[in-house]
Amino acid sequence: MKSLFAFLVFLTIPFRFVLSVEDELPIPTRIKTCMESQALKAYRIDSRVNPYYIRGDFDGDAKADFAVMIVGPNSTSSGLAICQGNGRHFILGAGSRPEFSHKKDDNFLSSDWEVLTLAEFRNQVYDKKAAANAKGEVILLSWEDGSSYIYWDGTAYRLLSEVPGGPSD
Repeated sequence: MKSLFAFLVFLTIPFRFVLSVEDELPIPTRIKTCMESQALKAYRIDSRVNPYYIRGDFDGDAKADFAVMIVGPNSTSSGLAICQGNGRHFILGAGSRPEFSHKKDDNFLSSDWEVLTLAEFRNQVYDKKAAANAKGEVILLSWEDGSSYIYWDGTAYRLLSEVPGGPSD
């Protein structure tokens, strides 16, 4: 009986190790520093989506920027923290004001997201004014019924939503 108990305990050791490792996210140093800043310390990384961050040059300054999925401090609203390579931080959504999008509860995120080059963005969007104003790489959020793009226009991050065949209302 003792040997059966010891064997069962032995079998649970790897599972305990795996569970504790899953709870810790591999967070790049630049994202840790950004999330510990005064502006973002109340927010937490939303790890329900994989990947929970993407890297690009969103402001066009030739420095690496990170977009990180976050959850707001006083809500379950999701959003993005943009951690720019120049040290600036921006909060889009996640209960921040003003709202970033016109979508219900400011829920503009998708688990299907990627970075587009500026040329790719300019070639695929219908709104050519937005395309001309974009300064760097662009975040593409895709759904079955359309796409949204997050881009830097030189002063702020903007959200452009489009459906197949034209802009979204």
